[in-house]
Amino acid sequence: MQLMKLTQGAMILVFVTTCAASADQFAIRTNKPVSGASAGLLETLDIREIEAVEINGAHYILINAKDEGCAEAYIFAHGIDAKALYRLEADWTGPGLSSLPLEARGAFFKETICEFCTS
Repeated sequence: MQLMKLTQGAMILVFVTTCAASADQFAIRTNKPVSGASAGLLETLDIREIEAVEINGAHYILINAKDEGCAEAYIFAHGIDAKALYRLEADWTGPGLSSLPLEARGAFFKETICEFCTS
């Protein structure tokens, strides 16, 4: 019985840590700065806002989201006039990328499909 409980606990721990690590980082490009979303919206969509930055005249909101669908839901629900959606190929807050100037970080943006973006 103890072994069964220990096994179940280990499985739950693996599941929780795997799901937490499955979030990706996205950059949403806009023409003007956008304020942060409400805490309720972020909690409902399970999204974390990382930072808002300006790179070469374009404004970006960087978020952690489960997938593109969650990022698009954030764009729609927050009423953002998004121009493009990018998946980050490196951790924005990690030691490698965060040590680069903002202009150099744009090279790590990989454009992805966005149903709510207007180009």
